[in-house]
Amino acid sequence: VQAYDPVKGRYSAILLDNTEDEIIYLPPTSIKQINILDATSFAISYAWQAQSLDKLYIILIVLLAISWRKQDIIIHRMSEIVTVMVLLLGVSFIGRFLLSEYNLVKEKAESMVGTRNPISTVEMIEYRVEHYFSTSQWAKVALLLTFTFILISMGAVALAFCGDDSISGAVWLAWTFVADPGTHADAPEGFLVRFVSFSITLGGMLIFALMIGIISDYIGNKIDELKKGKSRVIESDHSVMLGWTDKSIAIIQQISLANESEGGGTIVVLADAPKEDLEEHLALAMSQERGSALELMGTNVVFRSGNPLEESELQRVSVLTARSVIVLSPESLSPDEADANQVRQVMALKALDGVNGNECPPVVVEVQDVDNSELFTLVAPDFAEVIVAHDLIGRFMLECARYPGLACVLESMMGFEGSEFYFEEWPELKGKSFLDITCRFDDAVPIGIKSNSGEVSINPKNDHIIQEGDKILVLAEDNDTYEVNDGSYETNKKIESPPAAEDAKQVEKIMFLGWRRDMADLITQLDGYVAKGSELWLFNTVPVEERNELLKDQGHKSELKLDNLLVYNVVGNPLIRRDLSRIVSVDHDGETVSLDEVDSILILADSVSIENGATVMSCDSRSLSTLLIIQDIQKRLYDEKKEALGSSTSIKPVSPITEILDSRTRSLLDVVSCGSAYVMSNQIISSVIAQVSEDRDINAVLRELLTAEGSETYIRSVSKFVDLKKEDKMSFWDIALKARQHREVAIGYKPAGLGFREASLLIINPPDKSLDRQWAPGDEIITFALD
Repeated sequence: VQAYDPVKGRYSAILLDNTEDEIIYLPPTSIKQINILDATSFAISYAWQAQSLDKLYIILIVLLAISWRKQDIIIHRMSEIVTVMVLLLGVSFIGRFLLSEYNLVKEKAESMVGTRNPISTVEMIEYRVEHYFSTSQWAKVALLLTFTFILISMGAVALAFCGDDSISGAVWLAWTFVADPGTHADAPEGFLVRFVSFSITLGGMLIFALMIGIISDYIGNKIDELKKGKSRVIESDHSVMLGWTDKSIAIIQQISLANESEGGGTIVVLADAPKEDLEEHLALAMSQERGSALELMGTNVVFRSGNPLEESELQRVSVLTARSVIVLSPESLSPDEADANQVRQVMALKALDGVNGNECPPVVVEVQDVDNSELFTLVAPDFAEVIVAHDLIGRFMLECARYPGLACVLESMMGFEGSEFYFEEWPELKGKSFLDITCRFDDAVPIGIKSNSGEVSINPKNDHIIQEGDKILVLAEDNDTYEVNDGSYETNKKIESPPAAEDAKQVEKIMFLGWRRDMADLITQLDGYVAKGSELWLFNTVPVEERNELLKDQGHKSELKLDNLLVYNVVGNPLIRRDLSRIVSVDHDGETVSLDEVDSILILADSVSIENGATVMSCDSRSLSTLLIIQDIQKRLYDEKKEALGSSTSIKPVSPITEILDSRTRSLLDVVSCGSAYVMSNQIISSVIAQVSEDRDINAVLRELLTAEGSETYIRSVSKFVDLKKEDKMSFWDIALKARQHREVAIGYKPAGLGFREASLLIINPPDKSLDRQWAPGDEIITFALD
């Protein structure tokens, strides 16, 4: 309050302390002679005597409100008051922080007194700065703001002392010097004013350099976080892949093919690998030569880096809103350790089931050992579909080795290229028998029925009646490319088929080149296919004594009990010609066999080489070398017998079936004239996983088609269904109806003049099924049959 005493003829300033109702008078000096320096000195001395910071704030607020130019208290000038209050609050905050840090440092220093390693002030300051910078992401920003505030405050006070500006004007002028270095050139004349202006400008340049560095670091860190894939995925109805292996690219390709009819989709990959590396793998696959390059066909692939075993990471990729989840087995672990990892992965997914009212989507799990598949039933029954990769490939190769050309047929069904399996309910077929629906789809082939109870039946009886809720299992190009026709094609017309001949199983000689860790399971499956007395020759580098231990899985399995097979052990290297030229059994009294005498040859991707660090490409190189040596030896043996016996022998040696791991090796097989005699194991597993992820019932279908129980895939001669001497012109549907008389499902055919790969459009779900064609000797029909 400013008061004028007419008696004393002077002004007085009265300060009211609201806390203690204390009245403070200024010294008996004319108010108009008091400047800011005197007022500040008085306020500080009074507050020091009173030992109260609060009184200092009250005094400064009043005293510093005195105008520098008019020497008057300017309560009406709110800008001055606001400026002073902001300065005081800032000083108060910084002062309190420094005081607390000083007390902490003092306390720690006192606690270290008398120790052998006393701390210095510099060390303590460094320690506290490091603490704030490591625990707070805003430490740099706070430091920058503090330096800026101190520079503006000190610069404003200096300008106010040296110039004629008010506090608010000095603060604004100091800010302009900090923000724009060029403004200090317009500073008022006078050495002190210009020196202060230059100092503020220099400090501002340093502060803005620091600010640019902080902003740059922040943006860079944010970009790095985005590159590392740490943000949450906002998607629904997408496919989630957990893990990254050699099969990942092929799975992405198959899912992209499945999404093509829907205009594309989204695949989210969560793997414990850097996001940049995963994106580089994808880009490399897309940049290959046309024909082998990855084509996404409108599908978007999103990568996230993280541990798939953690529930928080699973929620980050929106597992609960996904269409399906694919869990790939880690290749860096042993089979048992990898399967244990998969069990935990399924448990982590099961834990999310029902969170926020959302059910977990269908889960497809890749397992390495068939003996561990029961673990998933114990942990989460009916929760995940288990794909045992080695077991599936083993069964696949057994069928392909015994029936040349079957590899092309099965490979065409296991993927979204060409025709694949689909389930669909057709109410208009209710009450029809399975025989009646044989010709009801122009662009599909019905092969089975899924009952409303969930049971899948492939190749049912002709009189099986379709009930309400039953779904028809068909082979079709896509789920929207077929529909029921009007049923005008006659299925009840008299169709005669040659009497079924008893196909007695013939004794076979089969040779396995290489070793697989699931060899015992492979041999057991083969024993169910072949006739009694058939021979299996095992040719590899594993010693016989060690083989017996491996076949028993180090004592975890019992001795092999075979009903039909006789096992002959041969120790040799498939890459050495002399070992392949003379094959001698180490048991059975040293019995020998030549490569032109065996009925089937399988060149396996040697697990011994893989365990020793061989890559998929080097394994394929070994397989190709072995294939070339075998073909050369077979040709030499054939030529020798032909020369010795003349033209009376016309039986050429069988072509070996080669297991290929890398899809890039496919183009090399044409060079060695092995265009159809190979099995791309990783490609097949990827196709199966992709198909099961779209419809989990496909797993039951493939399980039946690749085992000795139930229906299997066969390549029949057309003469089994048609007497070409009596009739040779009919439609494919007529052939299909004749096949039903033998309880077989005809799914396609191969003309005699074409190879299986050239006839890829005909071997499964051929077009123009109702049109007659000329059938000739050598034509083959592909069927599903019980035997």
